[in-house]
Amino acid sequence: MMITIIIPVYNAERYLCRCVNSVLSQTYTKWECILVNDGSKDKSLQLCQSFARMDARVYVVDKKNEGVDKARFDGLANAKGDYVAFVDADDWLEKNALEELLKPMVELDADVVVGLKRNVYNVGCFYLRDRRNIIPKHSNKLILHDEMMENYYLSFFGINILPVSMWATLYRRSIITEARLRPCGISFGEDLVFNMKLMPYVQKYYMIDRVVYNYRRESWGASPKYLDNWLKNARLLFDSKMQQIKELHYDKAIKWQLIEYVNYMKTYVRNSLLYDSKHIEKRKNLLREEFHVHGFAEKVQLLSTMEYKDQVLFEAIQNRDVDKLFVLIHQCMMQTSSLYKWKVRLGINCL
Repeated sequence: MMITIIIPVYNAERYLCRCVNSVLSQTYTKWECILVNDGSKDKSLQLCQSFARMDARVYVVDKKNEGVDKARFDGLANAKGDYVAFVDADDWLEKNALEELLKPMVELDADVVVGLKRNVYNVGCFYLRDRRNIIPKHSNKLILHDEMMENYYLSFFGINILPVSMWATLYRRSIITEARLRPCGISFGEDLVFNMKLMPYVQKYYMIDRVVYNYRRESWGASPKYLDNWLKNARLLFDSKMQQIKELHYDKAIKWQLIEYVNYMKTYVRNSLLYDSKHIEKRKNLLREEFHVHGFAEKVQLLSTMEYKDQVLFEAIQNRDVDKLFVLIHQCMMQTSSLYKWKVRLGINCL
């Protein structure tokens, strides 16, 4: 049984060797690795090509830059394996990852098997491994299709029950083909959309209780560039989820999706205050544009049908009162965020 490992690569020369070497050292050896160079401007392509020369199981797809989502699908188009796993170029696998994931896949005839990931934080010149791997209560349990859709599918609409990312996961390739998945055009949450659209086709889902994947965290916060696209991508993600709800008549997810949409707005303001306080007016103007230009009226109409625990903040969003929203979240963070209070006292954060 062949496993295809797809690794999208974009300007990853600092990390690619560790990533690919973790594939080369797998205890399960019947695999192919497709490195999709997504228009890198550094030496990533040369590294990819050197790995391909080193091991005949490694292949390189070289393409123009179109984003990680499209790169994954370009990898899928070249996949020959019975099963597929996705790895980000700055992460790496545990040496027995494929073996651990494949065993229940075969024994249970599962369509998707998920393992645990370990967060690895960049702290100065070394990396700190987060060993607080909480074992989900649904680990080592086979979840069949009807139970998935009834009890667990809400995970993709703001309720944290199952993992929603593509990390640490082995997929039956024929299920992906059957679902006719396509790139979603979103630059964050694209892995959630992939799984959200796939799960209605999955007959058997299983999660193991062992770490198989190391997820590198380079930053403790959100960069200004990331914030520039936050609102647009949050809107696209929300619209994609609402379309899925409509197509599946999955009405019980509407409430949770609306709550999540409000939380998108809160997160944008919180990260603006915490990580980009020098450009607060720019951040406010982007939010005003979102409120007044991009179909927000329809969302307000939906929001008016629900209750939210913080009514004052909720009303500020409904009324599109950006200044009040920033003030309310500033006040909340002064009570709850030690990092934010420290920055305010040093004059780093000014509302």
